[in-house]
Amino acid sequence: MNELRNIIIGFQLGRETSQICYYDRKMQEPVSIATKVGSTLFEFPTVLCKMEGKEEWHFGLEAEYFGKQPGGIYVDALYALNESENDVEVDGIRYAPWQLLSVFINKSLMMLGVKDLEKAISGLVLTAEQLSGVFVNNLKKALSHLGLKNGCCHIQNYGESFYHYMMNQKPELRIKKVALLEFLGQKLTIRELSVQTKTRPMLVTLSEKQEYLLSDTQQQWDKDLLSIIEQTMPIDSYSSAFLVGNGFDRSWAAESLPRLAKAVRRVFSGNNLFVKGACYSAKEKSEEKRNKDYLYLGEDLVRTNVGMEMIVHGMNGYYPLVMAGMNWYDISHSCDFILDEKEDLTFITSAMEGGERKQYAMTLSDLPVRPNRTTRLRMEVNAVSAKECVIKVTDLGFGDMFPATGKIWTDSLKL
Repeated sequence: MNELRNIIIGFQLGRETSQICYYDRKMQEPVSIATKVGSTLFEFPTVLCKMEGKEEWHFGLEAEYFGKQPGGIYVDALYALNESENDVEVDGIRYAPWQLLSVFINKSLMMLGVKDLEKAISGLVLTAEQLSGVFVNNLKKALSHLGLKNGCCHIQNYGESFYHYMMNQKPELRIKKVALLEFLGQKLTIRELSVQTKTRPMLVTLSEKQEYLLSDTQQQWDKDLLSIIEQTMPIDSYSSAFLVGNGFDRSWAAESLPRLAKAVRRVFSGNNLFVKGACYSAKEKSEEKRNKDYLYLGEDLVRTNVGMEMIVHGMNGYYPLVMAGMNWYDISHSCDFILDEKEDLTFITSAMEGGERKQYAMTLSDLPVRPNRTTRLRMEVNAVSAKECVIKVTDLGFGDMFPATGKIWTDSLKL
C-alpha cells in the first residue's frame, strides 16, 4: 500500500457504519480493509470523538471508546449532520458539517497506511445511500479540503455502485434480471437491475425501491420474506439475487431462502457489495473504460441537453452547457460572453433520446444601458438535481469604459 498515485479506493459512507476497500492489482478485485490488523471486521461506526481542549480526534471504534472516557466529546449522527448546512459546536468551537466530515474521511483513509493521500490516490469513489444538493456540497468541500480534487474523486449513490459491481461479475449473473434485497432493521427494500442488450449503447436500469415492513419480532421475518418472494418473484425469473444489509442473517431464513433459490439461479449475501462497487467504479473512471458499451440510467442521471446558439471564434454554432448522460452533481459550467443586440438569453433544450428541441428565455431585467457589444456577462450553470439546473448571470462590465455593476440574475430551468 505504499504506491504513489496508484491506489484505487472505494469508500462507503453509511448513515450508521462505513467501509473502505482498495483495488488489488494482482488479484484484480477490490479488497476490504479491516478495522484492525488480522480481524475480519470491516465496518466501522460513522462517528467522531474530540478530546477536550486538544486538537486530537478519533474515529470509528476508537471514537466510541474515547467518547466514554473523561474529556471525550462524542460526535455521532455525522451523516445526518451533513444533510444540513448548520454549524455544529464541539468543545466550544463551531464547525461547518463538512469540516467534521473531512476529519472523519481523513482519519478513515489513514487505514490505507499512506501518509500523503493526494500523492498516493489515483482514483476514489465515495458512495452514499442518497445524494441531495446539500449533502453533495458538503462531500465536495470535505474532499477538496483534503487535497483530493475532482479529477480523481467522484461521488455516487448505492444504486450506481450496485451497477458497477454487477458489470464486473460474470455475465451469466445478469442475463436475466438481478434482484437486490436490502435489509435495514425491519425495513426491506427490493430493486431489480436489468440490461437492454438490443440497444447501442446497452441500457442498464435499476427499478425504484419497493418497500416492505417486516414484523416486530425477528422470529416472524422468515415467513414475511417467504410471502414477499412468493408474491413478487416468479420462479426462474432472475439470474441472481443479492441480499445486503445488517438486518439479514441466513440463520433466520430457513424457509424463505430455498424459495428464493427457485426464483433465482444464484443467491449471494454480504455487506460489502456497495463499497466494492464503488472501488470498481473508481478504476473505471480513473484507468480503464470497460463499460463504455453500457449506459446506466440511474436516478441521478440528467437526460436533457441544454445549450445556446452563439458565435464562437467567429463561427455561428451550438454551445453546450449541460450534457445529457452525466450525473447532476458532476454538472457545473462557466463561461463569459458579450451580448449582441439582445436583452435576454435563449436556451435550447433537447432530450437525450432525441425528439423536439425546445427554447427557454431568461430575461435580464434592468440590464445596464450601454452601446451594443459592450456588456460582458459571466454565466454559471449548475445542476441541483436530475430535473433542474440553476443559471446565474453576473454583469462584468466592459473594461474601464463601462465598469462592472456586479448585478446578478438567477433563474432555474426544469430539465
